[in-house]
Amino acid sequence: MFLFCLLAIFFLNINPILASDRNIFGLHLTQTADINSAEQIINSSNGDWGYVTLVIRTDQLDKSTWQEFFDNCRKYHIIPIIRLATSMENNYWKIPQEEDIDKLAEFLNSLNWPIIPQYIIPFNEINHAAEWGGTIDIQKFTDIAIYTANKFKDLNPNFFILSTPLDLAAANNLPDTKSASSVYQEIYSYNPQYFQLIDGLASHSYPNHGYIGTPNDSGQHSIRGYLWELDFIKKLGVDKKYSVFITETGWPHREGVKKNNQFYSVKTSADFLIKALEIWQKDEQVIAVTPFIYNYPQAPFDHFSWLDSQEKLFREYQSVIDLPKGQNHPQQINKFEILKINLPLLIFSQRDQGGSIDLKNIGQSIWGETNFCLEAQTSNNITSTPLCTDNSPVTPGKTTRIPFQFKINSYQEKSYLGWSDTPQYEISSLSPTSTIYQPKDNLWRRFKSWLKVFLS
Repeated sequence: MFLFCLLAIFFLNINPILASDRNIFGLHLTQTADINSAEQIINSSNGDWGYVTLVIRTDQLDKSTWQEFFDNCRKYHIIPIIRLATSMENNYWKIPQEEDIDKLAEFLNSLNWPIIPQYIIPFNEINHAAEWGGTIDIQKFTDIAIYTANKFKDLNPNFFILSTPLDLAAANNLPDTKSASSVYQEIYSYNPQYFQLIDGLASHSYPNHGYIGTPNDSGQHSIRGYLWELDFIKKLGVDKKYSVFITETGWPHREGVKKNNQFYSVKTSADFLIKALEIWQKDEQVIAVTPFIYNYPQAPFDHFSWLDSQEKLFREYQSVIDLPKGQNHPQQINKFEILKINLPLLIFSQRDQGGSIDLKNIGQSIWGETNFCLEAQTSNNITSTPLCTDNSPVTPGKTTRIPFQFKINSYQEKSYLGWSDTPQYEISSLSPTSTIYQPKDNLWRRFKSWLKVFLS
Protein backbone atom coordinates (compact mmCIF):
# COMPACT_ATOMS: atom_id res chain seq x y z
CA MET A 1 0.00 0.00 0.00
CA PHE A 2 1.43 3.40 -0.86
CA LEU A 3 0.46 7.03 -0.78
CA PHE A 4 0.10 9.34 -3.74
CA CYS A 5 -0.49 13.04 -3.82
CA LEU A 6 -1.16 13.12 -7.53
CA LEU A 7 -3.81 15.34 -8.97
CA ALA A 8 -5.94 14.09 -11.83
CA ILE A 9 -8.48 16.29 -13.57
CA PHE A 10 -10.97 15.61 -16.25
CA PHE A 11 -13.66 17.83 -17.68
CA LEU A 12 -16.89 16.82 -19.36
CA ASN A 13 -16.58 20.04 -21.36
CA ILE A 14 -14.63 23.09 -20.28
CA ASN A 15 -16.49 25.51 -22.52
CA PRO A 16 -19.21 27.43 -20.67
CA ILE A 17 -22.64 26.74 -22.14
CA LEU A 18 -26.11 27.55 -21.01
CA ALA A 19 -28.26 25.10 -19.14
CA SER A 20 -30.52 23.18 -21.50
CA ASP A 21 -34.23 22.34 -21.51
CA ARG A 22 -35.05 25.77 -20.10
CA ASN A 23 -36.48 25.53 -16.66
CA ILE A 24 -36.70 29.31 -16.39
CA PHE A 25 -38.23 29.52 -12.91
CA GLY A 26 -36.42 30.90 -9.89
CA LEU A 27 -36.57 33.43 -7.07
CA HIS A 28 -34.69 36.52 -5.97
CA LEU A 29 -33.40 35.95 -2.43
CA THR A 30 -32.44 38.38 0.31
CA GLN A 31 -29.99 36.21 2.25
CA THR A 32 -28.10 32.96 1.81
CA ALA A 33 -30.09 31.14 4.53
CA ASP A 34 -33.33 31.54 2.55
CA ILE A 35 -32.16 28.83 0.15
CA ASN A 36 -33.24 26.18 2.67
CA SER A 37 -36.93 27.07 2.38
CA ALA A 38 -36.99 28.56 -1.13
CA GLU A 39 -35.63 25.37 -2.74
CA GLN A 40 -38.98 23.67 -2.27
CA ILE A 41 -40.61 26.42 -4.33
CA ILE A 42 -37.92 26.81 -6.99
CA ASN A 43 -37.90 23.14 -7.97
CA SER A 44 -41.58 22.47 -7.31
CA SER A 45 -43.89 20.56 -9.64
CA ASN A 46 -41.21 18.37 -11.23
CA GLY A 47 -38.78 21.26 -11.72
CA ASP A 48 -35.04 20.73 -11.52
CA TRP A 49 -32.07 23.10 -11.43
CA GLY A 50 -34.06 26.33 -11.16
CA TYR A 51 -32.43 29.68 -10.38
CA VAL A 52 -31.73 32.11 -7.56
CA THR A 53 -30.47 35.65 -7.77
CA LEU A 54 -28.59 36.93 -4.72
CA VAL A 55 -26.48 39.99 -3.91
CA ILE A 56 -22.92 39.69 -2.59
CA ARG A 57 -21.45 42.74 -0.83
CA THR A 58 -17.82 43.69 -0.31
CA ASP A 59 -18.46 43.91 3.44
CA GLN A 60 -20.06 40.46 3.67
CA LEU A 61 -17.42 38.10 2.31
CA ASP A 62 -17.47 35.27 4.80
CA LYS A 63 -16.08 32.22 3.02
CA SER A 64 -17.83 29.59 5.13
CA THR A 65 -21.21 31.32 4.64
CA TRP A 66 -20.91 31.55 0.88
CA GLN A 67 -19.41 28.10 0.41
CA GLU A 68 -22.28 26.67 2.43
CA PHE A 69 -24.70 28.55 0.15
CA PHE A 70 -23.07 27.10 -2.97
CA ASP A 71 -23.02 23.64 -1.40
CA ASN A 72 -26.74 23.98 -0.71
CA CYS A 73 -27.32 25.07 -4.30
CA ARG A 74 -25.50 21.90 -5.36
CA LYS A 75 -27.54 19.73 -2.97
CA TYR A 76 -30.88 21.28 -3.93
CA HIS A 77 -30.09 21.56 -7.67
CA ILE A 78 -30.27 25.35 -7.90
CA ILE A 79 -28.31 27.59 -10.26
CA PRO A 80 -27.00 30.78 -8.59
CA ILE A 81 -26.87 34.19 -10.27
CA ILE A 82 -24.67 36.47 -8.15
CA ARG A 83 -25.01 40.26 -8.31
CA LEU A 84 -22.00 42.28 -7.18
CA ALA A 85 -22.40 45.17 -4.75
CA THR A 86 -20.20 47.35 -2.58
CA SER A 87 -21.56 48.70 0.72
CA MET A 88 -23.88 51.48 1.81
CA GLU A 89 -22.49 54.91 2.67
CA ASN A 90 -24.66 57.98 3.36
CA ASN A 91 -27.71 56.15 1.95
CA TYR A 92 -25.87 55.46 -1.33
CA TRP A 93 -24.14 52.41 -2.68
CA LYS A 94 -20.44 53.25 -2.81
CA ILE A 95 -18.93 53.52 -6.27
CA PRO A 96 -16.87 50.35 -6.82
CA GLN A 97 -13.14 50.77 -7.26
CA GLU A 98 -10.76 48.36 -8.98
CA GLU A 99 -9.63 47.00 -5.62
CA ASP A 100 -13.28 46.20 -4.82
CA ILE A 101 -13.58 44.23 -8.05
CA ASP A 102 -10.32 42.40 -7.35
CA LYS A 103 -11.58 41.48 -3.90
CA LEU A 104 -14.94 40.20 -5.16
CA ALA A 105 -13.49 38.33 -8.13
CA GLU A 106 -10.78 36.58 -6.15
CA PHE A 107 -13.23 35.69 -3.40
CA LEU A 108 -15.84 34.24 -5.77
CA ASN A 109 -13.17 32.38 -7.73
CA SER A 110 -11.95 30.75 -4.51
CA LEU A 111 -15.33 29.08 -3.95
CA ASN A 112 -16.51 25.78 -5.38
CA TRP A 113 -19.53 26.70 -7.47
CA PRO A 114 -22.23 24.09 -8.12
CA ILE A 115 -22.15 24.33 -11.94
CA ILE A 116 -20.60 25.99 -14.94
CA PRO A 117 -21.09 28.62 -16.20
CA GLN A 118 -20.80 30.87 -13.15
CA TYR A 119 -23.20 33.79 -13.57
CA ILE A 120 -22.14 37.27 -12.46
CA ILE A 121 -24.09 40.57 -12.59
CA PRO A 122 -21.93 43.67 -12.10
CA PHE A 123 -23.91 46.13 -9.92
CA ASN A 124 -27.47 47.36 -10.25
CA GLU A 125 -29.61 50.06 -11.93
CA ILE A 126 -26.77 52.54 -12.36
CA ASN A 127 -29.24 54.95 -13.97
CA HIS A 128 -30.23 55.79 -10.38
CA ALA A 129 -27.82 58.07 -8.53
CA ALA A 130 -28.56 56.21 -5.29
CA GLU A 131 -27.03 53.07 -6.82
CA TRP A 132 -23.78 54.80 -7.80
CA GLY A 133 -22.48 56.93 -4.95
CA GLY A 134 -25.14 59.62 -5.28
CA THR A 135 -24.26 60.52 -8.84
CA ILE A 136 -24.87 59.26 -12.36
CA ASP A 137 -21.57 58.72 -14.15
CA ILE A 138 -22.01 56.41 -17.12
CA GLN A 139 -18.44 56.73 -18.33
CA LYS A 140 -17.03 55.79 -14.95
CA PHE A 141 -19.48 52.90 -14.80
CA THR A 142 -18.45 51.70 -18.27
CA ASP A 143 -14.77 51.73 -17.31
CA ILE A 144 -15.32 49.74 -14.14
CA ALA A 145 -17.75 47.32 -15.84
CA ILE A 146 -15.17 46.54 -18.54
CA TYR A 147 -12.52 46.09 -15.85
CA THR A 148 -14.90 43.73 -14.01
CA ALA A 149 -15.59 41.55 -17.04
CA ASN A 150 -11.90 41.26 -17.86
CA LYS A 151 -10.89 40.57 -14.27
CA PHE A 152 -13.37 37.73 -13.79
CA LYS A 153 -12.66 36.12 -17.14
CA ASP A 154 -8.90 36.36 -16.66
CA LEU A 155 -9.29 34.48 -13.39
CA ASN A 156 -11.64 31.84 -14.77
CA PRO A 157 -13.17 31.48 -18.25
CA ASN A 158 -16.20 29.77 -16.69
CA PHE A 159 -17.47 33.13 -15.40
CA PHE A 160 -20.44 34.31 -17.46
CA ILE A 161 -20.84 38.09 -17.24
CA LEU A 162 -24.32 39.53 -17.55
CA SER A 163 -25.10 43.15 -18.31
CA THR A 164 -25.88 45.57 -15.50
CA PRO A 165 -29.70 45.76 -15.30
CA LEU A 166 -31.29 49.18 -15.66
CA ASP A 167 -34.51 50.69 -14.37
CA LEU A 168 -36.41 50.72 -17.64
CA ALA A 169 -39.05 53.08 -16.24
CA ALA A 170 -36.61 55.79 -15.10
CA ALA A 171 -36.89 59.18 -16.81
CA ASN A 172 -34.20 61.72 -17.68
CA ASN A 173 -34.47 63.55 -14.39
CA LEU A 174 -30.90 64.50 -13.52
CA PRO A 175 -29.20 64.43 -11.13
CA ASP A 176 -31.33 61.60 -9.75
CA THR A 177 -32.16 59.36 -12.72
CA LYS A 178 -31.35 58.83 -16.38
CA SER A 179 -33.41 56.95 -18.94
CA ALA A 180 -32.31 53.51 -20.11
CA SER A 181 -32.11 54.68 -23.73
CA SER A 182 -29.77 57.52 -22.74
CA VAL A 183 -27.60 55.12 -20.74
CA TYR A 184 -27.27 52.58 -23.55
CA GLN A 185 -26.56 55.35 -26.05
CA GLU A 186 -23.85 56.86 -23.83
CA ILE A 187 -22.18 53.52 -23.17
CA TYR A 188 -22.08 52.72 -26.88
CA SER A 189 -20.72 56.15 -27.80
CA TYR A 190 -18.07 56.07 -25.07
CA ASN A 191 -16.84 52.47 -25.35
CA PRO A 192 -18.85 49.85 -27.28
CA GLN A 193 -16.46 47.17 -25.98
CA TYR A 194 -18.85 46.88 -23.03
CA PHE A 195 -21.40 45.14 -25.26
CA GLN A 196 -18.80 42.70 -26.59
CA LEU A 197 -17.62 41.66 -23.14
CA ILE A 198 -21.02 40.85 -21.67
CA ASP A 199 -22.32 37.34 -22.31
CA GLY A 200 -26.01 37.85 -21.60
CA LEU A 201 -28.62 40.49 -20.82
CA ALA A 202 -29.81 40.93 -17.23
CA SER A 203 -33.15 42.71 -17.35
CA HIS A 204 -35.57 44.23 -14.84
CA SER A 205 -38.70 43.75 -16.91
CA TYR A 206 -41.34 45.07 -14.51
CA PRO A 207 -45.01 45.79 -15.33
CA ASN A 208 -44.62 49.57 -15.15
CA HIS A 209 -45.48 52.35 -14.68
CA GLY A 210 -46.25 51.98 -11.00
CA TYR A 211 -46.01 48.15 -11.15
CA ILE A 212 -49.65 47.96 -12.21
CA GLY A 213 -49.29 46.93 -15.83
CA THR A 214 -50.75 43.65 -17.06
CA PRO A 215 -49.14 40.60 -18.70
CA ASN A 216 -50.67 41.66 -22.01
CA ASP A 217 -48.75 44.95 -22.14
CA SER A 218 -45.73 45.34 -24.40
CA GLY A 219 -42.90 47.81 -24.84
CA GLN A 220 -40.13 49.24 -22.71
CA HIS A 221 -42.18 49.53 -19.52
CA SER A 222 -43.71 46.06 -19.58
CA ILE A 223 -42.80 42.48 -18.75
CA ARG A 224 -41.47 42.40 -22.33
CA GLY A 225 -39.06 45.23 -21.61
CA TYR A 226 -36.09 42.99 -22.42
CA LEU A 227 -37.29 42.85 -26.04
CA TRP A 228 -37.12 46.63 -26.19
CA GLU A 229 -33.59 46.49 -24.76
CA LEU A 230 -32.39 43.94 -27.30
CA ASP A 231 -33.92 45.91 -30.15
CA PHE A 232 -32.51 49.24 -28.93
CA ILE A 233 -28.91 48.09 -28.59
CA LYS A 234 -29.17 46.30 -31.94
CA LYS A 235 -30.16 49.61 -33.54
CA LEU A 236 -27.15 51.23 -31.87
CA GLY A 237 -24.95 48.85 -33.85
CA VAL A 238 -24.48 45.91 -31.46
CA ASP A 239 -24.64 42.73 -33.54
CA LYS A 240 -24.03 40.26 -30.72
CA LYS A 241 -26.85 37.88 -29.75
CA TYR A 242 -27.70 37.65 -26.04
CA SER A 243 -29.62 35.23 -23.89
CA VAL A 244 -31.88 36.94 -21.35
CA PHE A 245 -31.98 36.65 -17.57
CA ILE A 246 -34.92 38.50 -16.00
CA THR A 247 -33.45 38.87 -12.54
CA GLU A 248 -36.13 41.24 -11.21
CA THR A 249 -39.82 41.35 -12.08
CA GLY A 250 -43.23 40.75 -10.56
CA TRP A 251 -46.28 42.52 -9.21
CA PRO A 252 -46.35 44.01 -5.71
CA HIS A 253 -49.44 43.25 -3.63
CA ARG A 254 -51.56 45.39 -1.32
CA GLU A 255 -50.57 43.52 1.81
CA GLY A 256 -47.55 44.80 3.71
CA VAL A 257 -46.57 46.72 6.82
CA LYS A 258 -49.30 49.15 5.73
CA LYS A 259 -51.93 48.27 3.17
CA ASN A 260 -51.43 49.90 -0.22
CA ASN A 261 -54.55 49.79 -2.35
CA GLN A 262 -52.69 51.15 -5.37
CA PHE A 263 -51.42 47.62 -5.90
CA TYR A 264 -53.32 44.45 -6.82
CA SER A 265 -54.45 41.78 -4.39
CA VAL A 266 -52.06 38.90 -3.75
CA LYS A 267 -54.29 36.64 -5.82
CA THR A 268 -54.21 38.95 -8.83
CA SER A 269 -50.44 39.42 -8.47
CA ALA A 270 -49.93 35.64 -8.43
CA ASP A 271 -52.32 35.12 -11.36
CA PHE A 272 -50.51 37.77 -13.42
CA LEU A 273 -47.15 36.17 -12.64
CA ILE A 274 -48.41 32.81 -13.90
CA LYS A 275 -49.52 34.40 -17.17
CA ALA A 276 -46.17 36.19 -17.48
CA LEU A 277 -44.22 32.97 -16.87
CA GLU A 278 -46.21 31.29 -19.62
CA ILE A 279 -45.23 34.14 -21.97
CA TRP A 280 -41.55 34.04 -21.03
CA GLN A 281 -41.43 30.24 -21.26
CA LYS A 282 -42.38 30.45 -24.94
CA ASP A 283 -39.52 32.84 -25.69
CA GLU A 284 -36.37 30.76 -26.14
CA GLN A 285 -34.19 33.80 -25.50
CA VAL A 286 -35.31 33.79 -21.86
CA ILE A 287 -33.10 31.54 -19.75
CA ALA A 288 -34.09 32.51 -16.19
CA VAL A 289 -36.75 34.51 -14.35
CA THR A 290 -36.24 35.32 -10.65
CA PRO A 291 -39.17 37.42 -9.37
CA PHE A 292 -38.41 40.03 -6.74
CA ILE A 293 -38.51 39.11 -3.83
CA TYR A 294 -38.93 35.94 -1.77
CA ASN A 295 -38.48 37.09 1.81
CA TYR A 296 -38.54 40.83 2.62
CA PRO A 297 -41.68 41.54 4.70
CA GLN A 298 -40.34 44.89 5.96
CA ALA A 299 -40.29 48.26 4.22
CA PRO A 300 -39.40 49.18 1.55
CA PHE A 301 -40.06 45.83 -0.18
CA ASP A 302 -42.82 44.39 1.98
CA HIS A 303 -45.35 44.62 -0.86
CA PHE A 304 -43.13 42.47 -3.09
CA SER A 305 -42.40 39.80 -0.48
CA TRP A 306 -43.75 36.28 -0.99
CA LEU A 307 -43.58 35.79 2.78
CA ASP A 308 -45.62 37.73 5.32
CA SER A 309 -44.39 39.29 8.58
CA GLN A 310 -44.48 35.83 10.20
CA GLU A 311 -42.34 34.49 7.33
CA LYS A 312 -45.28 32.43 6.12
CA LEU A 313 -45.93 32.08 2.40
CA PHE A 314 -48.95 34.03 1.15
CA ARG A 315 -51.21 31.12 0.24
CA GLU A 316 -52.12 32.68 -3.11
CA TYR A 317 -48.59 31.97 -4.38
CA GLN A 318 -49.33 28.25 -4.14
CA SER A 319 -50.76 28.51 -7.65
CA VAL A 320 -47.31 29.59 -8.89
CA ILE A 321 -45.70 26.71 -6.99
CA ASP A 322 -48.16 24.27 -8.60
CA LEU A 323 -47.32 25.50 -12.10
CA PRO A 324 -45.52 22.66 -14.00
CA LYS A 325 -41.82 23.38 -14.42
CA GLY A 326 -39.09 22.09 -16.69
CA GLN A 327 -35.75 20.49 -15.90
CA ASN A 328 -32.35 21.94 -16.63
CA HIS A 329 -29.24 19.79 -17.07
CA PRO A 330 -26.33 22.12 -16.35
CA GLN A 331 -22.69 21.17 -16.79
CA GLN A 332 -20.56 20.29 -13.79
CA ILE A 333 -16.81 19.82 -13.55
CA ASN A 334 -15.71 16.35 -12.45
CA LYS A 335 -12.37 16.58 -10.72
CA PHE A 336 -10.60 14.15 -8.41
CA GLU A 337 -7.44 13.63 -6.41
CA ILE A 338 -5.82 10.23 -5.99
CA LEU A 339 -4.93 9.67 -2.35
CA LYS A 340 -3.96 6.00 -2.30
CA ILE A 341 -3.98 2.79 -4.32
CA ASN A 342 -4.19 -0.51 -2.49
CA LEU A 343 -2.73 -3.60 -4.18
CA PRO A 344 -1.75 -7.04 -2.82
CA LEU A 345 1.92 -7.38 -1.84
CA LEU A 346 2.09 -10.56 -3.94
CA ILE A 347 0.13 -10.91 -7.16
CA PHE A 348 -0.27 -14.26 -8.90
CA SER A 349 -0.78 -14.47 -12.64
CA GLN A 350 -3.79 -16.23 -14.12
CA ARG A 351 -5.78 -15.44 -10.96
CA ASP A 352 -8.45 -12.86 -10.26
CA GLN A 353 -7.04 -10.29 -7.87
CA GLY A 354 -8.68 -7.46 -5.95
CA GLY A 355 -7.54 -3.93 -5.20
CA SER A 356 -8.97 -0.54 -4.39
CA ILE A 357 -8.22 3.11 -4.88
CA ASP A 358 -9.01 6.10 -2.64
CA LEU A 359 -10.31 9.13 -4.55
CA LYS A 360 -11.18 12.56 -3.19
CA ASN A 361 -13.94 14.51 -4.94
CA ILE A 362 -12.63 18.03 -5.61
CA GLY A 363 -15.01 18.87 -8.46
CA GLN A 364 -18.54 20.29 -8.63
CA SER A 365 -20.74 17.22 -9.02
CA ILE A 366 -22.00 14.83 -6.36
CA TRP A 367 -20.78 11.35 -7.28
CA GLY A 368 -23.63 8.89 -7.07
CA GLU A 369 -26.03 11.51 -8.41
CA THR A 370 -24.01 11.67 -11.59
CA ASN A 371 -22.28 8.77 -13.32
CA PHE A 372 -18.63 8.75 -12.21
CA CYS A 373 -16.63 6.04 -13.98
CA LEU A 374 -12.99 5.78 -15.11
CA GLU A 375 -12.35 3.23 -17.84
CA ALA A 376 -9.43 0.82 -17.43
CA GLN A 377 -6.27 1.60 -19.43
CA THR A 378 -3.89 -1.27 -18.62
CA SER A 379 -1.02 -2.96 -20.40
CA ASN A 380 -2.04 -5.54 -23.01
CA ASN A 381 -1.44 -8.50 -20.72
CA ILE A 382 -3.77 -7.28 -17.93
CA THR A 383 -7.54 -7.05 -17.79
CA SER A 384 -9.20 -4.83 -15.19
CA THR A 385 -12.63 -3.57 -14.24
CA PRO A 386 -13.32 0.19 -14.47
CA LEU A 387 -13.38 2.46 -11.42
CA CYS A 388 -17.05 3.30 -10.83
CA THR A 389 -18.81 4.74 -7.81
CA ASP A 390 -22.06 3.22 -6.59
CA ASN A 391 -25.22 5.17 -5.75
CA SER A 392 -23.82 6.40 -2.43
CA PRO A 393 -23.43 10.21 -2.62
CA VAL A 394 -19.87 11.57 -2.47
CA THR A 395 -19.95 15.35 -2.18
CA PRO A 396 -17.01 17.61 -3.05
CA GLY A 397 -14.36 17.43 -0.35
CA LYS A 398 -15.24 13.83 0.60
CA THR A 399 -13.22 10.66 -0.07
CA THR A 400 -14.42 7.27 -1.25
CA ARG A 401 -12.71 3.89 -1.70
CA ILE A 402 -13.52 2.21 -5.03
CA PRO A 403 -12.80 -1.53 -5.39
CA PHE A 404 -11.68 -3.13 -8.64
CA GLN A 405 -10.74 -6.57 -9.98
CA PHE A 406 -7.83 -7.39 -12.28
CA LYS A 407 -5.94 -10.35 -13.74
CA ILE A 408 -2.45 -10.76 -15.19
CA ASN A 409 -2.95 -13.04 -18.19
CA SER A 410 0.63 -13.44 -19.42
CA TYR A 411 4.19 -12.21 -18.95
CA GLN A 412 5.17 -8.85 -20.39
CA GLU A 413 8.34 -6.89 -19.74
CA LYS A 414 6.38 -3.83 -18.60
CA SER A 415 3.03 -4.50 -17.00
CA TYR A 416 0.86 -1.84 -15.47
CA LEU A 417 -2.58 -0.97 -14.15
CA GLY A 418 -4.23 2.34 -14.98
CA TRP A 419 -7.47 4.13 -15.69
CA SER A 420 -8.43 7.19 -17.69
CA ASP A 421 -6.74 10.30 -16.25
CA THR A 422 -4.69 8.33 -13.70
CA PRO A 423 -0.97 7.43 -13.63
CA GLN A 424 0.25 3.98 -14.65
CA TYR A 425 0.95 1.69 -11.69
CA GLU A 426 3.70 -0.66 -12.75
CA ILE A 427 3.65 -4.31 -11.68
CA SER A 428 6.86 -6.35 -12.09
CA SER A 429 7.52 -10.07 -12.19
CA LEU A 430 10.10 -11.59 -9.83
CA SER A 431 11.68 -13.15 -12.94
CA PRO A 432 10.72 -13.81 -16.58
CA THR A 433 9.68 -17.32 -15.66
CA SER A 434 7.93 -16.49 -12.37
CA THR A 435 4.17 -16.36 -11.99
CA ILE A 436 4.49 -14.10 -8.96
CA TYR A 437 4.36 -10.31 -9.35
CA GLN A 438 4.71 -7.31 -7.05
CA PRO A 439 3.77 -3.67 -7.36
CA LYS A 440 7.01 -2.03 -8.47
CA ASP A 441 6.79 0.52 -5.68
CA ASN A 442 5.33 -1.75 -3.02
CA LEU A 443 5.85 -1.35 0.69
CA TRP A 444 8.39 -4.19 1.01
CA ARG A 445 10.69 -2.81 -1.68
CA ARG A 446 10.55 0.66 -0.22
CA PHE A 447 11.37 -0.76 3.22
CA LYS A 448 14.38 -2.66 1.85
CA SER A 449 15.59 0.46 0.06
CA TRP A 450 15.22 2.51 3.24
CA LEU A 451 17.01 -0.17 5.29
CA LYS A 452 19.93 -0.25 2.87
CA VAL A 453 20.34 3.52 3.11
CA PHE A 454 19.99 3.41 6.91
CA LEU A 455 22.66 0.69 7.35
CA SER A 456 25.07 2.47 5.05
